[in-house]
Amino acid sequence: MNLEQKLRALKQAASKTQQDYDLARQLEYLRRIEQTPKKLPAQRVAQGIEHYVDGSVQSNAHGEFFSARQALPFGRPYGKMRIGDISTAELGPLDIFLNGTFLPPAARLAYLDTETTGLAGGTGTCAFLIGVGTIEGRQFAVRQFFLRDYPEEKAVLASLAEILEGYEGLVTFNGKTFDVPLLETRYALARMKSPFTRLVHLDVLHPARRLWKLRLESCKLTHLETEVLGIGREGDVDGSEIPGIYFDYLRTGDARGLQPVFYHNALDIITLAALTVELAQVIAQGAETLAPGADLFSLSRIFERAGATEKSLAACQRALETGLPETLETRALWHLAAHHKRQRQYGEATKLWQEVTRREAPFSIFALEELAIYYEHRRRDFSAALAATEAALDCLRVAPDFKGYLKRVSYRRERLKKKAAGVAPLVQST
Repeated sequence: MNLEQKLRALKQAASKTQQDYDLARQLEYLRRIEQTPKKLPAQRVAQGIEHYVDGSVQSNAHGEFFSARQALPFGRPYGKMRIGDISTAELGPLDIFLNGTFLPPAARLAYLDTETTGLAGGTGTCAFLIGVGTIEGRQFAVRQFFLRDYPEEKAVLASLAEILEGYEGLVTFNGKTFDVPLLETRYALARMKSPFTRLVHLDVLHPARRLWKLRLESCKLTHLETEVLGIGREGDVDGSEIPGIYFDYLRTGDARGLQPVFYHNALDIITLAALTVELAQVIAQGAETLAPGADLFSLSRIFERAGATEKSLAACQRALETGLPETLETRALWHLAAHHKRQRQYGEATKLWQEVTRREAPFSIFALEELAIYYEHRRRDFSAALAATEAALDCLRVAPDFKGYLKRVSYRRERLKKKAAGVAPLVQST
């Protein structure tokens, strides 16, 4: 065997030894994996979620999950009210928002809020923390169900359904658009029955917007909490950061960042319940409420939409007495004039239309048009109707955003010119 052959043999022997070594390492790794039980993220660090949040691991037929519970006594203050007000409040006035259905008593209501892995919805979004607030004896209790990892979802959904079995109504904030459809999707994917179909559902976001949006820049829950309930949060986390906090937890197993998320969710539920009480009280008091003028005007429109004409009129008049910004005052005057017109109280309507003609477009144009219609068809005073129409055209010339009315008003002017020239006005009683 020459030198070249010897070197080739040595190389092959060394290569075989390296392959054997690599194979041995892989076998040892697989053996250790097989012997080591799989662990959830919270178990991969020395301290899991239970060391940062007061709760415990629960289990049911579908597996384990983490659950937390806290209870607030009725005597505890919460902004401008006490926790006990959630139990004693008469929520019947809120039926005005339910289109023929009725809220059950406060003790039969569940307040729900979720924290999710995203805001887009769809099958890729999961609710990793679900909070439910209910009245229990002399306390308001908040239960929170947490996914330490995605495989625990079915256990959480089963526990949520079990809790909701004891209640007849559900209150959420934007829940009709987001929380409930998301959870129903998760139930469907898990091949489980949704608990929501039988519950009367009040989504407080929409009534809150209708009542407070004219006065407040934002109707986010935290903003309403401050402006309506008089509460300032401390130590909270911004909602937009919560999905990222959960993903960090799943990646690292470090649960420390989750404590403010539980706090945020619990406060959202308590605020939701308190805001529901405040909303019901304002509706119940009607025009007698001490709310600002803008809220009173919003209240008048809520009553009008519900067909409560007298309450609508009283709230609108009270709003004008309380004081409104000029833009809202014009809208309130127009609202009153429309009411008097529907009641065929043309004398009162005319006074209000004349006042509105001195305001900014488009209401000044609308009011002049209404006066022209009134004088033409009710008073048969074609000259007065023509004068109102000419004034409307003058307004349109300096209000380019409302040129769409120009053709209609111009046509009325030409018709009234002919009537005013050929027919003497006949004044009728109003």
